[in-house]
Amino acid sequence: MLLKNEKNILPLSKDIKTIAFIGPLVKEYKQNMGFWAVELPGLDYDKQVVSQWEGVQNKVGSSTKLLYAKGCEIDGNNKGGFEEAIAVANQADVVILSIGERADMSGEAKSRSNLRLPGVQEDLIKAIQATGKPVVVLINAGRPLIFNWTADNIPAILYTWWLGSEAGNAIADVLFGDYNPAGKLPMSFPREEGQIPIFYNHFNTGRPAPNETASNYVSAYTDLKNSPKFPFGYGLSYTTFEYSNLKLSKNKIKSTEEITVTLNVTNSGKVAGEEVVQLYLRDKVGSVVRPIIELKDFQKIKLNAGETKTIKFVINKEKLSFYNANLQWVAEPGDFDVMIGSSSADIRLKGAFELMN
Repeated sequence: MLLKNEKNILPLSKDIKTIAFIGPLVKEYKQNMGFWAVELPGLDYDKQVVSQWEGVQNKVGSSTKLLYAKGCEIDGNNKGGFEEAIAVANQADVVILSIGERADMSGEAKSRSNLRLPGVQEDLIKAIQATGKPVVVLINAGRPLIFNWTADNIPAILYTWWLGSEAGNAIADVLFGDYNPAGKLPMSFPREEGQIPIFYNHFNTGRPAPNETASNYVSAYTDLKNSPKFPFGYGLSYTTFEYSNLKLSKNKIKSTEEITVTLNVTNSGKVAGEEVVQLYLRDKVGSVVRPIIELKDFQKIKLNAGETKTIKFVINKEKLSFYNANLQWVAEPGDFDVMIGSSSADIRLKGAFELMN
């Protein structure tokens, strides 16, 4: 998933003269399989898994020089490899850093109280960033991590999770633009551990904060923004999408009726890409407390550069129902907000309707 891409550093050219590929996960095989991979007797991971190093090697042209330095281990405090990593970075036109968790750091009975990048990996990122070279960071993990300095200071970030036996080829496809990323986050990424649990579809409070900086006598932190670092449904592309012309077929319906929601989505960039169009609803008043926003539908569409498609969603009783205090699945009369966006925090179009008795 593409989390950041300032100045369109990505995708990389396959004809770059020199690439420095640095980090403890660059040449790993088994780690790409994640915690739940079954270890079969005699399984040779070196032959079954495409490492990230091999994936990039397979992708670049013969004129590209690919340099490597490990830099540090995944955990531990040893910075002995920093000097070599900095020297390698200084020889390159662009640096790719592959960091994150070991596969066995996530999974059953693998809770962590500290969700920062393990060991001295973020220190390695800082040291490489100080060279002034363009830097792309790959974060390999089985959970949302906290990497605020990296998120704020590194221009390009891909959250790669654990991609399995074809990890190297898949990551290289995205790095060099053979696949335009379209993934969206299925959870919210916290800024600090103190925000956990953090989720997009939370209940409203008696004193909601009017903005990100308000903190006095409202439901907010005095030392932190309420919002996540990366919100539910978030994910970038190498192109851009514009939303327009929202229409609701009705503004009042009975529970036996439906509303058709249509809108136009345009690829306003220069390359083909896929967008996940997300439909959210808010039940403004209920017999029990209702979330401030709920994902009720989505569509993934592919658009060529300059192409426009009309998207249609159907809102029916099922999408408006919830369990009341008696555990009955009901749709209660009242006002509803319709929100269409590219993520839970990037709502592009809004509408409203009323559900009648």
